[in-house]
Amino acid sequence: MWRKRPGIYPIRYGNNVQLLQSGAPFFDKLTQLIKEAQTEIHFQVYIFEPDTTGQLIAGLLMDAAKRGVKIYMILDAYGSKNFTEVWKYKFKESGISLFFYSPITFGKNLHMGMRLHHKIMVFDSQVALTGGINISDHYSHYNKQIPWLDFAVLTTGKVIQDFVQICYGTLHTVNSRSKHKSKINASNSNNDHLPVHARVLQNNWLQAKFAISWQYRQHIRKAQNRIILFASYFIPSIALKRLLKNAANRGVKVSIILGSVSDVGIVRRASEYFYADMLKEGIELYEWRPSVLHAKIALIDNKWLSVGSYNLNHLSDFGSIECNIEVYDNEFCISAQKSLEELIVKDCDNISWILYLKRFGFFHRFYNAICYGLVRISLNLLFFMQNRNNKKERVKI
Repeated sequence: MWRKRPGIYPIRYGNNVQLLQSGAPFFDKLTQLIKEAQTEIHFQVYIFEPDTTGQLIAGLLMDAAKRGVKIYMILDAYGSKNFTEVWKYKFKESGISLFFYSPITFGKNLHMGMRLHHKIMVFDSQVALTGGINISDHYSHYNKQIPWLDFAVLTTGKVIQDFVQICYGTLHTVNSRSKHKSKINASNSNNDHLPVHARVLQNNWLQAKFAISWQYRQHIRKAQNRIILFASYFIPSIALKRLLKNAANRGVKVSIILGSVSDVGIVRRASEYFYADMLKEGIELYEWRPSVLHAKIALIDNKWLSVGSYNLNHLSDFGSIECNIEVYDNEFCISAQKSLEELIVKDCDNISWILYLKRFGFFHRFYNAICYGLVRISLNLLFFMQNRNNKKERVKI
């Protein structure tokens, strides 16, 4: 079945997984893995900022390269537009293979291609980190501010081969001369004793890959008891909104956690446009209070968890390359649900119907509707431009 749906890799048994939150849990593990790497690192992220966090990670990567570790680094050209020329020079001098995905060009040859939004880091073909966390002070604890809320999964086991395949595929996209081939360490075949079933998913409209969005819909459609969604930039499609309503109407407890503040203000107001519709169907809405919510995580019935770079909006469906890992393990999901519910109780405000009516007056709701309309127009325009560019690229090929 999985072969018929591009972007869906097989469910693989024989893995260990650990859910990591942004801040110290993630960055302490990342720095440890870079320091311990011996042969090869794949490092693919959307944003790599030249700030305190970026300088620390850059220094560790350059040190690794100098001790003989092969490093293949791919950053999104738009997301990492602040990456300096000095850093580019230093990275290449240290031996790091550095590439930028889909540079934007203006003028007659306007180019706005797919964005490399996934975050994948693989170390020695043995350990992988994937999630929604970029390399920036926003996500770390180094600047002594509350980090943006996000998650990643630390993985060992058989699914590593799929992460490595994705990384080499992306490397070939940015460097067609690359003759590197995926080399999976044979030890990955000896992980049958590891307890967890897991699977890697991709979204890439240009390659007809819609695995993440398809799996979201399938599991929401089949949910029986509980749905928890931490959703940044929440602009759901009509189909997804209908599935969430149907789940609530058949007795599933649906909780959606959104941000009380956002780095993109108009998107937050566009998300508020859906509040009344959701509340009327009995869906629980919460707002994360301490910082920006950047998380993209779904947990359903203590059986299935999906974490990655995929947002519930049009851009992740059609404008970006995304990667999630889904985990099928009752023990892991119960532990994750406990952690997520602690965050909800401790640091989130419940948006009740009474609070909604009190806080959202007519003009507020009207402004939300305008913001939603503008966001939809912008996303449709972006999709049109990308589709136009992609058709030209197909002709050239």
